[in-house]
Amino acid sequence: MTQTTVRTIPLDGAPLVPTVPRPRETEPQPPSDATPTPTGPGQAADRTAEQITHQAPAVPAAELGRRQAQRTWSVVGVDLVLALAAAATTGLALETLELELAVAAATAWPLLLLAAGHYRRRSLGETRTRRAWSAAWTGVRTCVLVLALAPWLGATAGPLGDPLVLAQLVAVLAATSAAHALVLTRGHRPRLVLAGRPRDVREAMLELEAADRHEVVAACLTRPSKVPLGDLPTYVGLVAAAEVAHGHHADAVVVLPGARLGAVEVRRLHWAVAAVGAELCVGTGLIDVAPARARVLASGGLNLVHVVPAALRGPRRWVKEVVERVSATLGAVLLLPLVLTVALLVRLDSPGPAIYRQQRVGRDGRLFTMYKFRSMSTTADDERTHLVARNEADGVLFKIQHDPRVTRVGRWLRRTSLDELPQLLNVVRGEMSLVGPRPALPDEVARYDVDPRRRLVVKPGMTGLWQVSGRSDLSWAESVRLDVRYVDNWSLGLDLAIMVRTLRAVVSRRGAY
Repeated sequence: MTQTTVRTIPLDGAPLVPTVPRPRETEPQPPSDATPTPTGPGQAADRTAEQITHQAPAVPAAELGRRQAQRTWSVVGVDLVLALAAAATTGLALETLELELAVAAATAWPLLLLAAGHYRRRSLGETRTRRAWSAAWTGVRTCVLVLALAPWLGATAGPLGDPLVLAQLVAVLAATSAAHALVLTRGHRPRLVLAGRPRDVREAMLELEAADRHEVVAACLTRPSKVPLGDLPTYVGLVAAAEVAHGHHADAVVVLPGARLGAVEVRRLHWAVAAVGAELCVGTGLIDVAPARARVLASGGLNLVHVVPAALRGPRRWVKEVVERVSATLGAVLLLPLVLTVALLVRLDSPGPAIYRQQRVGRDGRLFTMYKFRSMSTTADDERTHLVARNEADGVLFKIQHDPRVTRVGRWLRRTSLDELPQLLNVVRGEMSLVGPRPALPDEVARYDVDPRRRLVVKPGMTGLWQVSGRSDLSWAESVRLDVRYVDNWSLGLDLAIMVRTLRAVVSRRGAY
């Protein structure tokens, strides 16, 4: 057995209310030997919270502003250069666009993005894609404004103010800035300090490691940890969270649920964290709730997080139903030659029918017959009982990577996902969706507990988050969580994104067996 020693600094005698650092005009002193550092195994750590509080002075507000301004204006400068280059190219390409007007518009474009908040500090969880959409959306609004002012511009500026030409130029500038945000902007992994109970910190670390978009640099615990946290520097007590964030150059302090901090203490911690140039994020305890479904409300002196119910009925569901049935009908017609060819290959490869019919559980627990190209021998169901010992899946699933029942053509069909083409008929009949949770077998549903049954409130799908995230490589718990996340956070945009990712998953063949 391997024993893991967690390095801690006990702060047992420290008060919970954090000392709020005040900005200082003097230059910060170099760290002394009393600077809070994690202790190694076997070392005694008797530094108090008061000592630690005074070791990491707050960064002066003027210094924080100067650093942020440097980062902002460097990005603005790059956008300005790109905008001038794009404007010059557009001015040469469009004979009706004066070069002087193009240069003036390119010079004003970064200032317009600045006023729209495009260059604000990236918050925790914000991606480059969101920045690119911000630039594109600013361009759309500007184009609408230019076209709305078309009569006035044409009357006052003459040929120099041609609205259509200006709108084309703005579109080019917006596309340039969006490409800069998406491609040229350097990716940044936010450095985090986690604060909370040891077990909560451990679970948060696992979630963040799986996402691989953040770097956990330290943890402030409510008590000494008995769960392994690896080599992560840990500190006992939340009083010094701001100072720990400063010492580890963290971008944010994440206070997890159960940290036992009152409202006043969280507010004071926010002041302390902001004073050292970091952000404070407070965990809500919600699981797999998309940001679009949550908003902060203030009512009766309380700050509340309102979670919008999942969209299980309504007009958007009707749109999904119509679009999917029409798309499945068109797809079945267009792919008919391929379907007939695959059916012939299945019949020639092994005896038995080309189409395999199986009972599956649909929305609200209703049974339906699902169609697939037969990829196994006709005795596969009878042979399953003899292969239970070789089951490689957990939970209620039954999966064998090198299943002896799979035929030669069936193995190819599974790798390419062509065995699922007949399910287009299920979509046309309204029994399945193009995108949805994994269709379950009746014996699997009989062993469901509470969470997996959430999958049954919508139609199962030919593809879904489970397929684009690994398919058979996923554990049972991961598969259930992905399906429940899809059900609760469904949107038409999410369906479109899954369809795009499905093409990549089919090409990569990851988890297909």
